Amino acid sequence: MKIFFTRHGEAMDDIENKYGGWYDPDLSPAGTKGALETGHKLKEKAVKADLILSSPLKRAIQTAKGIAKELNLPIETFVYLKERNTYGLLCGVNKDEAKQKYPDLVDAYQNDQEVLGYEPYDFFLKRVKELIKKLKYRSEKTLICVTHGKLLKALFKEILGIEAKKFHDNCIAEIDIDKQGNLNLVTTDGIEI
Repeated sequence: MKIFFTRHGEAMDDIENKYGGWYDPDLSPAGTKGALETGHKLKEKAVKADLILSSPLKRAIQTAKGIAKELNLPIETFVYLKERNTYGLLCGVNKDEAKQKYPDLVDAYQNDQEVLGYEPYDFFLKRVKELIKKLKYRSEKTLICVTHGKLLKALFKEILGIEAKKFHDNCIAEIDIDKQGNLNLVTTDGIEI
């Protein structure tokens, strides 16, 4: 099985200086353009995918729609691809406003402490492992998975054993899953390793 993991494009929370996580903003105009460009790149690579799986968050679904427009593929939402919520109650709050209204939450986040309402890393990692398990048993030969930066970071570090420095918007990671269920990184685009 072959899987092309891609990160969604720029979302409005970046432009509005808001905490992301499970906040559900639309793509920015640049993000919409990036989604179409990702679809075009995959088309140029002659990717013959069967389906696009997308995180249920709007920025991922809108990215999936841009890719689908280029490749003429169906889209299915897949909750296991959802972003990790590291911001807890800060999701969707303007960062400057949060410093004034919720300094305790901002301090907790900035000091790598628990922010009320966040998703603990061990829970998140269980979800990433469950994602891989579920993908291994799907019937499709080639999938495109639209997800988020924190999920890609965990996938690379915890599953592939690769420390990546940065996952740019609309990056692509081509991964093969062999008959024994092992994941092998084939190529990357827009990922700093």
